[in-house]
Amino acid sequence: MNWRRAKNLLLVSFLILDLVLAWLYVGLRTETGHVAGAGVEPEIVEQLAENNITLATELPRGTPELALLRVGVMWQNPYSLALTFFGTLDGVDMVRLDNPLLQAAFSRGKEEVLFYSSGVTVYTRHNGTSHTGGNQSRTEAEKRARQFLADHGGLDGLELLRSTPYRRQGTYLVEFTQTWQGRPLVGASGAVLVVTPAGVENCWRRYLSVLGESGIRRSVIPVEEALLALALERPRPEATPLTIKGITLGYYNKIYNADEWEAAPVWRIWTGGETYFYINAFTGELEAL
Repeated sequence: MNWRRAKNLLLVSFLILDLVLAWLYVGLRTETGHVAGAGVEPEIVEQLAENNITLATELPRGTPELALLRVGVMWQNPYSLALTFFGTLDGVDMVRLDNPLLQAAFSRGKEEVLFYSSGVTVYTRHNGTSHTGGNQSRTEAEKRARQFLADHGGLDGLELLRSTPYRRQGTYLVEFTQTWQGRPLVGASGAVLVVTPAGVENCWRRYLSVLGESGIRRSVIPVEEALLALALERPRPEATPLTIKGITLGYYNKIYNADEWEAAPVWRIWTGGETYFYINAFTGELEAL
């Protein structure tokens, strides 16, 4: 027997086998959104499919012990912050309304800044029906968003979450999140900017302060239970197919008529664009948006 030839044939066979396995690996990730054998139970995938949901991300592991989080509004001086947008208040229309939800409104030309008692600040540059020409890369949009936040209130406590193409060519939705001990404050928190090639067109930002934990720590539910809760509780599952693109454990914040509140741990499920679902990580219930 020609042992050298047999050895070479064996090596070639193993090489071909490796290539086939690699091809199958990539194919499984593309078709199912997760690697076969990565720990996702087939029953869960089937339950999601029955409710028109596709899993296209790997699942975070672990059930850490967390407590409720005390969160409050970080008050801003509307006039000082307005100066960062307009440079001067000369020629700026200022309106202070009796509406308790709106602290103040400033506008000049096509620009407007609104300050709400919930800690939310909204900047808008009105462009009418005209479309902004030009193009920009994702990196350029993120750089513009960072600079805008740094110039108007600062970047302290904010981390880039993601940027996705948004409506028009060259326009991106750039999202920033606020974190506490490595976990994000989710829901009505952080900052969201619409960045066009001409600059920032819209910025929604909420200033929050973490005051500490409340109550005792306890284990959160596994992420698989959160997925099943979404499958069973989401309204009208037959209406729109969902593709789960990201899952994160964080603290849920809404717009409350209060200066401070207790934020519960939730599994935040992202299905693309601006669409999120929040599953209470203690009770397994779908939180109202």
